[in-house]
Amino acid sequence: MNVKSRLPITLAALSALSVAGCISHHETVYRDVERVPVSFENDSAARNFYEALERRRKVRSGNETRTEFHIPVVFDHEVKTVTGPNSAFNDAVRAADTDRDGKITEQEARIFADQNR
Repeated sequence: MNVKSRLPITLAALSALSVAGCISHHETVYRDVERVPVSFENDSAARNFYEALERRRKVRSGNETRTEFHIPVVFDHEVKTVTGPNSAFNDAVRAADTDRDGKITEQEARIFADQNR
């Protein structure tokens, strides 16, 4: 085959490659829940709780899950789920409010703070 007869085949192949691609889907889902209602015995209990919560957040930078599915060159699907800060707050309230009465006492807040140092 000479160069002139290969040119149409080469152009056809390049055209096919330029329109061929992969199906790609990337999605980020933000999920958050409502905060559980909580009260504090006094200002000291609230301060101890929130300071411990802040230390806890610095250690645990957040929750993120990722689901990926790939078929090389043809299909790419990714879903990323990010959990909001209210979930961490609710977990902290459940951990601190040991008697489950919806009120964090100064003693409960101190214990929670000691556990999160």
